Amino acid sequence: MLRLSILALTMTLLSGMVGCSQGADDPGSHPQEAAAHETEGKLSEQGPPDSNALENANSGTLDDLTTETSTTKDNRSSEPTARATEDFPEPAQVPENAERIYAHNAGSEGWFIYSALLGGQASLLTFYSPDRGANWKLSAWKLDPDLNQRMTDSNIFVAMAKTGGKNQIWILLTSDPGAGLMTKKLYLSDNELQSFSLVSDMSDKVEGYVSGVTFADAQHGWIAASYHDSVTVPLYRTTDGGKNWVLQHIDIPEGFKYGNVSPPQFDASDSKTGSLAIEFVSDTENRTYIYKTTDAGEHWDK
Repeated sequence: MLRLSILALTMTLLSGMVGCSQGADDPGSHPQEAAAHETEGKLSEQGPPDSNALENANSGTLDDLTTETSTTKDNRSSEPTARATEDFPEPAQVPENAERIYAHNAGSEGWFIYSALLGGQASLLTFYSPDRGANWKLSAWKLDPDLNQRMTDSNIFVAMAKTGGKNQIWILLTSDPGAGLMTKKLYLSDNELQSFSLVSDMSDKVEGYVSGVTFADAQHGWIAASYHDSVTVPLYRTTDGGKNWVLQHIDIPEGFKYGNVSPPQFDASDSKTGSLAIEFVSDTENRTYIYKTTDAGEHWDK
């Protein structure tokens, strides 16, 4: 991958990148999209952020990027977070110290997310190309104080759903656990990663280590997790686009202690049909069961 020098990069970005601000922190309220738009080659913010908003990335430029050791943990998303076909070009305007934590492409479209430090604060750099890398739209945003750590692919989970011909992209960010607590926040972008709004803070609603997130459409989604002390499978469901989440009850079979669940997968041609893999663990064995649904995830049967 071609890397530009910091000076050349700064000139290319016309001396600045601006992050986007999040919506209100009330999960029951409608998220207010924090718009970022391109003006004369420079990303600028539209309107001042509120006190809880994601901080603007123009307080530090890409010159502020510094090297820092990434942290890791065992929970992984079932969706590959560093995946792109080998023939899809990676953005050329990526700073040397930025680490790719998510990549996905579909036909001529490509989405890339990098973890970086801007002004000493944990940030994400996002890139989108509609034409196989001939042109890129990019944005940068600094993370909330409770997510102020260098993100790795263990901390980010991405889901996409197309509604009315437009991509909806959900990003679930988690902190590393500290003092038994883990921040979990869900953001939504409907403009190809150029801005985000906070949909909900599930830190006290979703227990365990997140293993993935899936949305079948704009309203129906699931968060899968691993939680060894749970008396039921840690699978959470939303029917309002991610603002509220409830535990979807699936019994743990007799003889097993807990279940590790992967996010469900739905048929591309029939969103009512899907499958769900759950690994059940006992003292003597691990056994995976595949559950099926034919009613868009209302019920899951072995």
